[in-house]
Amino acid sequence: MRPAPGTTHTEPRTARTSRAVARTARTTDRLVRVAGRTARTAHRLTRTTDRNTATTRTEESPMSIMSTFSAAALPRRTAARLVAGIVAVAALTGPGASLATAGEAPAARTAAKLRTAPAAADWPTLRAGGRGTSVTALQHLLNSRGQSLTVDGSFGPATTAGVKAFQRANRLAVDGVVGAGTWSRLVTTLRDGAKGPAVKAAQTLLKARGQAVAVDGAFTAAVAAKVGAFQKSAGLAADGVVGAKTWAALLSGTPSGGDRAALAKQILAQKQIVLATVHPGGKHAGSTARQNILDTANGKGALTSPWGDKPNRRVALDPRMLNGLLKLRTQYGYRISVSEIVGGDHSGNSRHYAGIAFDITHINGQHVGSGAPHKQFMAACKKLGAPEVLGPGDAGHGRHVHCGWSR
Repeated sequence: MRPAPGTTHTEPRTARTSRAVARTARTTDRLVRVAGRTARTAHRLTRTTDRNTATTRTEESPMSIMSTFSAAALPRRTAARLVAGIVAVAALTGPGASLATAGEAPAARTAAKLRTAPAAADWPTLRAGGRGTSVTALQHLLNSRGQSLTVDGSFGPATTAGVKAFQRANRLAVDGVVGAGTWSRLVTTLRDGAKGPAVKAAQTLLKARGQAVAVDGAFTAAVAAKVGAFQKSAGLAADGVVGAKTWAALLSGTPSGGDRAALAKQILAQKQIVLATVHPGGKHAGSTARQNILDTANGKGALTSPWGDKPNRRVALDPRMLNGLLKLRTQYGYRISVSEIVGGDHSGNSRHYAGIAFDITHINGQHVGSGAPHKQFMAACKKLGAPEVLGPGDAGHGRHVHCGWSR
C-alpha cells in the first residue's frame, strides 16, 4: 500500500524496494542501460536538491522519488540499478507513474493517428511522365503552397522540381514522387468560404468524378453541396467539407462499395476516354461501348449485341473493370478509345459477356499496332488488377488491347 498523506516511507518499504532493485538489476540489462541515462539526466536536474528530502516526502510518485537521488553519490551502475528498481516498483504499484506507462501514451497517440489517417493505398502515386486530372490537381495544390506552376495536367520537369521543393521544405524524402506522405502534407481542409488554388484542385477532381462544378477557385454553398453528393456516393460522411479522406477518395477516383453507377458517371465525365458509338462488325446502337456506360450510369445493365454468342442480354458491369478503365485515365494519364465492352462479337466464353472486360483501339491518339505505347498500357492494366491482358503479339489482338478481370 502507498503511505497515507502526511506520513513518511517506512523502513520495511525501503527493504522491499532494495530486494526489488537487486532482482531487477540481475535480469534487466537493457533497462539498466536506459535507467543509467535517466539517472544522469536526473542528476543534472536536481543538483541543487537536498538529497535528504527523500526520507521525508509524502504521497509522492516513484518518479518524484527518483528525481531526488544524486548519481554523484553512487557509482554509475549502482545508481542505474537503483533507478531500475524504482521503475520496477512503479510498474507494480502505480502504472500512472511508471516510465513504461509514460512511454505508452505517445505510442497510443501514434496508433490513433495511423488509424484515422487514410491508408497508403487510398492515395494515388504520381511521378514524372504522368498525365491527367490527378496531375492537374497536384499542380493546383503545389501552387497553393507557393509554387508558380503552369497547370497543364502534365507531370514534367517543372512539376518534378516543384514536388521536390515542397518535399524538402517539409522534411520528406526528396524523390519527386508524390505518394501518401507527400499528399497528406500537401492537401488542406476546405469548406464553404475558402478560395484559391487548393479549391481549384478540389473542383477539378469533383468535375472529373461526375459533379457539375465550375473550376473558379471559390468554395461556395453550391460547391459544398457537390462535395456532399460525392461523399455520399463514396460512402463518406456527407458534411460538405473536403478533409483528408475526401481528398483521398477524390484523387483515387474510386467510390466506396464499388458503386458501378457512380463509376460510370465518372467515366462519362472524362473527355479523354472516348467510348465508341458504333461497332466494328455490325449495327446496334443499344450495345455500343458508350451506351453500355450510359445504361450503367442510369442503373441498368449493359446490353449485349444481337449477333453475339450471348445475344440481347443485360449484364451488370463489374466495378473492378470500371475502376480500372477510369484509372487508366485519372492515374496513368492515358487518352484512350474504347471499342467494345459487352457488345460486339466475341468467343463463347469471353469475359466481355460477363461484364469484366473492355477493348482499346487507340492510346494517346495512336492506333494500337501502329505506334501506340501498348506495352506500357498493358502493364498498367495488369497493375490495376486485370489478369487477362492481350495485345499485339497475341492471336487476334494485333490491332487492339484487351483487358479482362477475374470471374
